[in-house]
Amino acid sequence: MLDAELERLSGHLQALDRPVVAWMVPGVDAGRVASVLGGPIPDSVARWFHWCNGVADAPGQVQDDVNVIPGYTPLSLEEAARMRSAYAGDSVLGDHWVPLLGSGGGDIYAAVWNLGKEAVIAGVLIGEPTEIEFSTVEQMVNLFNRCFEEGAYFVNSEGMFCMSPEKYDEVYERVVGQ
Repeated sequence: MLDAELERLSGHLQALDRPVVAWMVPGVDAGRVASVLGGPIPDSVARWFHWCNGVADAPGQVQDDVNVIPGYTPLSLEEAARMRSAYAGDSVLGDHWVPLLGSGGGDIYAAVWNLGKEAVIAGVLIGEPTEIEFSTVEQMVNLFNRCFEEGAYFVNSEGMFCMSPEKYDEVYERVVGQ
């Protein structure tokens, strides 16, 4: 279940004593998500924004401090809605989508759906073609959890949140199978 995967993710962040945990903004209800996004939304999108509605600003905060996976921060519902215009015209994203995670450089993980269907997850890397990377939000979060558990995500000796690309690829192959 997605809620259980999100709780596992929070647990991994707490276990690594990641600063983002203290700054995660409490989530919003499904009605608010639908209102801001302007229509019906998949349950998984509502659950994501119920889990976390972005990260509060704090003095001295740096990008690494606010990441829930290496390089990516959970976006607030309002920030995510504002960002959509910057990616308008992307045929993979289509008409019904919202970014969930964003990087400092403009890369995003976005939930993409057709009305009445559950969301898939697209990876948008600046300068690269947009690709569907996960079949569900739950699969994405499960991969993140497995990356923590199998050492693909870690904190290095300087205290920076890092990823081993090789280990990530191995975990991705087992979880997603592509």
